[in-house]
Amino acid sequence: MEIYITTNNEGFLTGYSKSECMPGKKIVINDNDVFFQRGFASYKYLGNQLIFDEEKEKEFQHNKTLQEAMPSAEEQLLTTQEALVELFEQNTKLEQQLIDTQLAMVDMYEANL
Repeated sequence: MEIYITTNNEGFLTGYSKSECMPGKKIVINDNDVFFQRGFASYKYLGNQLIFDEEKEKEFQHNKTLQEAMPSAEEQLLTTQEALVELFEQNTKLEQQLIDTQLAMVDMYEANL
C-alpha cells in the first residue's frame, strides 16, 4: 500500500494520508504493518524507512496521562464557583455575628446607664 507522510524538522511524522498530499513523501508499507495500530507521531522517517521511537511513544503516553489527570476547564470553573459560594456564605454568617455582637454591646451599654 502507498501512503504519503509529512514530517517535522527532526524527521518525526506529523501526519499521513492514503491519498496524495503536498508536501508529502510517498512510501510503500504493508497493509498489516503495526504502524497502523500505533500512534504515527512516534515514528521517524530515516533512510527511506519508518522507525518506531519507543522513547517518543513513552513521552506521548506520559503527556496523555497527565492531561487526563488534570481537571477540565469546566470542572475547574465549577470548583471555583463552589468555593466562591462557600466564601459568600461564610461572609454572610460573619456579618450576622458582627451585628449580633454590636447589638449585645448596645444592650450592655444601655443596661449600665
